[in-house]
Amino acid sequence: MKNIFQNWTLSRFLYLAGGIFFVLIAANDRVWLMIPFGLYFMAMAIFKLGCVAGACEVPRKEENNI
Repeated sequence: MKNIFQNWTLSRFLYLAGGIFFVLIAANDRVWLMIPFGLYFMAMAIFKLGCVAGACEVPRKEENNI
């Protein structure tokens, strides 16, 4: 549990805020199909999955130019 609350970055906060926003708006408007999208973004932020963990970056390939 302690690991979940360590090393929070701006992107994790934004994903969490966006997920909460989607869930609240979907529940308020009774658009039930939007709730899983909000829960997905919240899970990405909480459990550090996908792009929130920095896994979407493409590593640079350094070439030796002789």
